[in-house]
Amino acid sequence: MSRDDWTVSPQQIDPLSWFTRPLVPVAFALLTVVVGLATTFFQWRLVGEPWLDVLAIALIASACVLVQISTRPLRPTFGPRQALAPLALAVGGLALATLSAIDSDTLVQYWWASIGVGCVVAALGPFSTARQVLVYGTGLTVVTAACGYVAFAPDSNVWPGLSVTLIAGCAGVIATVATATFCYVVVSRTRLLLRGAEPPTQEGPSDELARRVERRTLARLGSRVAPFLEGIADAGEVTAADRALAGQLARQLRSDLVSQVNRTWLDSVALFGRIYVVDPDRLADRMNPAQRTALRALLLSVTTNPGAAAGSLFIELRGEPDGSTAVALSLDFSLPEGRRAMLLAPYYLTLQTTVDSLTWDPSRDLLRFQLPAQGSDT
Repeated sequence: MSRDDWTVSPQQIDPLSWFTRPLVPVAFALLTVVVGLATTFFQWRLVGEPWLDVLAIALIASACVLVQISTRPLRPTFGPRQALAPLALAVGGLALATLSAIDSDTLVQYWWASIGVGCVVAALGPFSTARQVLVYGTGLTVVTAACGYVAFAPDSNVWPGLSVTLIAGCAGVIATVATATFCYVVVSRTRLLLRGAEPPTQEGPSDELARRVERRTLARLGSRVAPFLEGIADAGEVTAADRALAGQLARQLRSDLVSQVNRTWLDSVALFGRIYVVDPDRLADRMNPAQRTALRALLLSVTTNPGAAAGSLFIELRGEPDGSTAVALSLDFSLPEGRRAMLLAPYYLTLQTTVDSLTWDPSRDLLRFQLPAQGSDT
């Protein structure tokens, strides 16, 4: 058991998987509406103010929808601060449902609000750590149990007060335990899976690529100059034509050397893969070794995969006014979504630890991230 398994959310450990998609909170919002409206409809005449239940359903469902909005791409990382508003909406809906149940003829076991609160806890699950889920769920469960006692215990002829409290909080306990277990299992199992698929962490591939480029350049230059020098050595004299040819070769050599010097490490990687690089300001050379290693591993993994189309990668680096660098990487895959996620996940997670604002748009196969300005804290 690792301590990190309790402090990392499923979305953070596996951001490309289906269970971290924003439709999960929407699904729980719909479940809240269905359960709440069905229960309210069948108990309409037993409740003094049934419209309060309708408003309560709207508030609790809105809490789930707010989680969906707060976890969309390009939004800040979802944390306790972002969870406050959904939790407040859930408590507000719970208060209205309690007011509606007071002095009614309904029984606590048919109270829909406890299930609605459980749906809010479950909606928060994919975007919260197991520890955070335990805190959120415990708090909501205590409030739900207290509200259930206030609403049903004074007039209950079936259940004693303690039983009323336990029944009211039962759904919250189940939701909290199930969601926390889900978060822990996903994080721990995914961590074990990624340990077997970690990209290289050394600079070996970079050095090898640089040596291959250097050998290719030297061979090309030697094939031009060596025959010329051998011809002069055999002739024993330098003619005017030899001088003209020497000047032409010198200009060609200078052009090749300048191009070699101006080529970034990213251009060198592009020579051996189906990668198009747009980096007129040579911003790739500002990347630190950890960033280069993570990005190179991702590029090489994609280009060597049979599911990647020819000319499949397009990467652009653009300087920002604050000195940072915006990077956009467009990929073209013919792989199914599941296999694509398994291919990208380990490299995505490694890159996530070295750059800022990393986002993935699956509809356009577009990866974006930000390189901090030089001299700033990463």
